[in-house]
Amino acid sequence: MRGTRPPRNPLEPIASAVGCLAGLTVIFLLLSLLVHQAAWGNGPVCTSVPADGMPMKIFRAAVDGQVRGSQATIGTVNLCVNHPGTLLRFAGLLATWPSGILWLGFLLQVLGLLRIASRPGGLYTLTTAARVRRLGWFLTIGALAAGVIQTVANVTIFLSQIHYPGLDWFEPDQLHLSAAALLAGLALITVARVMRVGVTMREELDVTV
Repeated sequence: MRGTRPPRNPLEPIASAVGCLAGLTVIFLLLSLLVHQAAWGNGPVCTSVPADGMPMKIFRAAVDGQVRGSQATIGTVNLCVNHPGTLLRFAGLLATWPSGILWLGFLLQVLGLLRIASRPGGLYTLTTAARVRRLGWFLTIGALAAGVIQTVANVTIFLSQIHYPGLDWFEPDQLHLSAAALLAGLALITVARVMRVGVTMREELDVTV
């Protein structure tokens, strides 16, 4: 007699993919502590601003093969401190790491949600709806917090390098707020409410029948 196959997880392959992404994110964050690079906050501390908002004497560029009558300009200026002190080093970490931590936290929250939803009858329950709601609030509040932290950090780095009378203290490129993450979090909160209403109606219908 042939053995029966165990029921297949209906949430695959997304469950395995999220688990792999979470593991890779942890490895990436750990490796970033060993490799000195500005993009990870442990190398030169940098921020970027648009060139047209800076008091620069030269901001035009020449491009090979450029036709007559065309104009090229330098769009972004990177301001870097090669040997930052403790405060700037901390600001450099805060300018880059919050997004990675938010991403890792999101993946871990999704893993917990998928684990509960994969149980028999666990997909259409109030518990799953509550976890979706918690995931939505985590993403919404986390996106706002990460945006504020990274923006303040970039402004701090900017002000530490530029002292020019009349120069604005804030440049739009220093704003780091993920509108996609914010909208995704609000969408998950809405989905959780719809799920909760649907589960309640289903339970009431089962009682009636």
